[in-house]
Amino acid sequence: MIDRVPLDGDYAKPAEPGWRQTDWAAHERDAVVAGRRLHYLDAGEGDHCFVLVHGMGGRWQHWLEAIPTLARHGRVLAIDLPGFGGSERVSRPSLDGFADVAAALARQLGEQRVVLVGHSMGGPIAVRFAARHADIAEAIVLVGGATFQFSELLGLRKVARFAVQRPRETVAIATEIATAGLPAPPSLRRLIVRSPRLRKLVLAPYVLRPGALPADAAALIVDGAGAPGVLGAVRAVARADPRAGIGEVSCPILSLAAREDRIVPLADTEAFGREVPRARTVVFDGCGHMPMLERPRALNAELVKCAEALT
Repeated sequence: MIDRVPLDGDYAKPAEPGWRQTDWAAHERDAVVAGRRLHYLDAGEGDHCFVLVHGMGGRWQHWLEAIPTLARHGRVLAIDLPGFGGSERVSRPSLDGFADVAAALARQLGEQRVVLVGHSMGGPIAVRFAARHADIAEAIVLVGGATFQFSELLGLRKVARFAVQRPRETVAIATEIATAGLPAPPSLRRLIVRSPRLRKLVLAPYVLRPGALPADAAALIVDGAGAPGVLGAVRAVARADPRAGIGEVSCPILSLAAREDRIVPLADTEAFGREVPRARTVVFDGCGHMPMLERPRALNAELVKCAEALT
């Protein structure tokens, strides 16, 4: 069964409480995990620990619209995966390795039960986290995380079939692969955010209405591109099975998806739901691949509901 969240005039409306008046630098931390520097944000306290994992080309700031709300319900650890944001690269990244890093940080900080929320590439990382670290996995949430077509295309599998059957999605995924690791000078990033035409061109694969996003929210996406870890992450996703570990997950699973997502098509989320019928699936209408920035109020409501169901 799939629950639907209709668009209610909330597209790109900031969540409450907001993030813009907080000095987030005061909450940023570094830890040494598996011999490498791992950068993360640490905010809030309470009964739950939310570990937030970004997608390809992302960083912890992609969760800024969600962090203040979640911090009212528990501790929030928003991670820069190795090679992204302020975290040091590893020599051979893998989805299992990313999951292990998240678990190691949680354990190092004394957390015994974790709700891991993974966006896009973070979806299969969340599944591996729950399969490999069942003792601390309280629940997992996949946000646009049924990356079936995404993984196939990165592995150069079924390319011709997808190009014919899902041409729009194939172009969007190819665009992400081509641009996520592309470094751009700050002047060009500012120009993309300011120019409606460039913003639409660059962000169209990711969000449904690029022009509707506040400029600083659009900048969160643009500034995440060019991370040195992107190429390694592409290789990791390409050689990984996005379904690996699903059968070993024993904790609750929430799958959040967007009807107009081009990177992780709704058909893949529906396939995930059929393969994992005990997972609760929620679909946001009028939204693309970045619901945490496009429909943060709706996303946050589902994350809070998930946490409340665990108490």
